[in-house]
Amino acid sequence: MKMIKKFFLGVASALALATTPAAFAQSNQPVPSVGIMAGQYGSSLAVLGEELGESLNGWSGTQVRTMLGRSSRQTIDDLLYLRGVDLGFVNADEMTNLRLTNPNHPAINRLAYVTKVFDSELHLLVRSDSGISSIQDLGGQAVSVGAADSDSALTARLVLRLLGVRASGVFLDTYDGIEALKRSEIAGVFYVGPAPSPALAEILRDDQLKLANIPFTDSFAGIYNPAEISAETYPELVEDKYIETISVPTILAVYNNFPPSSARYKNLVQFTDAFLASIPRLGQPPRHPKWAEIDLESRVEGWEQFQYFTDAVARLQ
Repeated sequence: MKMIKKFFLGVASALALATTPAAFAQSNQPVPSVGIMAGQYGSSLAVLGEELGESLNGWSGTQVRTMLGRSSRQTIDDLLYLRGVDLGFVNADEMTNLRLTNPNHPAINRLAYVTKVFDSELHLLVRSDSGISSIQDLGGQAVSVGAADSDSALTARLVLRLLGVRASGVFLDTYDGIEALKRSEIAGVFYVGPAPSPALAEILRDDQLKLANIPFTDSFAGIYNPAEISAETYPELVEDKYIETISVPTILAVYNNFPPSSARYKNLVQFTDAFLASIPRLGQPPRHPKWAEIDLESRVEGWEQFQYFTDAVARLQ
């Protein structure tokens, strides 16, 4: 890994000298530009998108346009149909859902992923006095799965389906769900996102809420990964040292149907080189700590990897 980091730094220096905006201006060529769909305002994905643009713009010769998004499903539609969107942050289980519900969906053949960026943990929030310790205890009860068409709603419903837990899902956003849980109107709240979640971190011990376990089972293999959430992450919500849960890979998805001779494909090539060169810098504070989780050798089942990225990483070995 040290050798790879040295290579990254070398590439960064070369790009900084050869592909600055001034260099493109002198050659009368337009600066390569890519559009990246991030998350909702205030979300971790929105922060990651902004930091990615800040990391590349001004030195790499690639202009990154970051846009606020809504959900993984919406980002997939944007990648397919919205002009100017080349990449976007997507939870990988959206492709599993599409294969189950719409096996002819165009995303299956037209989208790929650049790399897995990090894992988003699935949180199950319940009342401390409910007697619920595990997702299996939710059978026959009402539970908030998140706002309609949100990443939380997709993951929560898919997980309940895979486990065969017959809970009654209601669509509430995270904050409304937490308030309903405090009033004992529902039995639990699902939330998927990188821990710690700002919404959950605001919960106080006097609210009498806790996180329940979501043990990993064979039903999750190839879709989710086993994970833990520690008491250090949520001191008010984890009663022991940690709780068991699962995580979904959050990937940087890309439209994979541009002809190699097209300007859009060449812009993606330029972005890939600049992105690889910027990874050591992205992983340094004060940027979001999830950048440090990038694993260039990880593979995401159910998704094809962008071939140029695969080849570029192979050249680093």
